[in-house]
Amino acid sequence: MKRALLLTLLLLLARHGLAQDPEPEWWNYQAQRGDRLKVVKLDMSLRRSFPLSGFPYVVVTRVNYAPGTPDGLPALAEQDRLEALSDQMAAAIGKKTRSIYAGTAFSQGQQQSWFYVTDPNGLEAVVAGVHAQLCQGCKTSTAILADPAWALYRDQLLPDGETRQRYGLRSY
Repeated sequence: MKRALLLTLLLLLARHGLAQDPEPEWWNYQAQRGDRLKVVKLDMSLRRSFPLSGFPYVVVTRVNYAPGTPDGLPALAEQDRLEALSDQMAAAIGKKTRSIYAGTAFSQGQQQSWFYVTDPNGLEAVVAGVHAQLCQGCKTSTAILADPAWALYRDQLLPDGETRQRYGLRSY
């Protein structure tokens, strides 16, 4: 009886997300990828445990911006506005389904953000609603993809070997 009660309690905690998730470790870096400068903000705590089972889909949002620098990056005020937009997007997606905001990147007049989710159903409308409310007149797009191996986190957000070396990061 005690074992069944304990198992039920653990299942309830896991199902409703009451188990404490690790705190994000936000880190920003710049990288040169080909002839493009890229600024990335990512949750480095995920590098220790990705891919996380239960989050097999990724929502990729894109917002075009007018570059504020010759190398295609946004002006600082625009970057702050776009990062706030991503934070609001993460909150809205999190109200619809369990999700993890993995990070965002700026390059060549476009911001991309990655959100790993358990269930993608209905998220196109959620994303469109946030864009309509907070980014009127922006050129935006959204892709929802199956990515159970978290290849986009690894390939688009994690720093490459040259960048890790430049910042003095060990391999992971």
